[in-house]
Amino acid sequence: MAASHPVAPWGPMLVRAAVAAVYGVLTIFWQDPTEPVLAYAGGAYLLLSGAALLPMLSASRGHGTMRPFLLVEAAAYVLAGAATLIFASAEAFRPAAAAALILGGVIEIVLWVRHRRTFLPARDWLITGAAALVSGLLVPLVYDLGVRAMLGVTGGAAVVIAVIVAISALGARHDSRVAEQEQAKAVN
Repeated sequence: MAASHPVAPWGPMLVRAAVAAVYGVLTIFWQDPTEPVLAYAGGAYLLLSGAALLPMLSASRGHGTMRPFLLVEAAAYVLAGAATLIFASAEAFRPAAAAALILGGVIEIVLWVRHRRTFLPARDWLITGAAALVSGLLVPLVYDLGVRAMLGVTGGAAVVIAVIVAISALGARHDSRVAEQEQAKAVN
């Protein structure tokens, strides 16, 4: 496996982890969630997840077909989030979240297969992609169980994504700092 690149996009990775962490914690600790909580929190999570993926487009230059895939994934999340926020209902969240999470999960798994050795963030996309994919597949199945079930499924996946991406981002940040210190020593 290739070594970590000192200019890995740890900033956008941390933003994505933070978005997922906030949503995941909200879904865990909200005692009695209602449909508006699902619609607004879920819609915001999807929208902000897509927005957090956009900076990865510039970081993925030079990696072949990765950029169009990332653009499709980001657009799917943004559109799903916007639709959920506009229609503000569980009925809107179910198909929008399912479609975005399934598509995003599949894209991340495909990009993991193709780019895990050459692009640092892609090393985690098997896990994050699987979490999103399973969550997307489960959302329609737990719909009849209510708002709490849909929040639990999507929030559980968000927690997995937050932890994996945060650990990777902090490792990339550390590697970047070490590389900067070594360059400074070499110059002096």
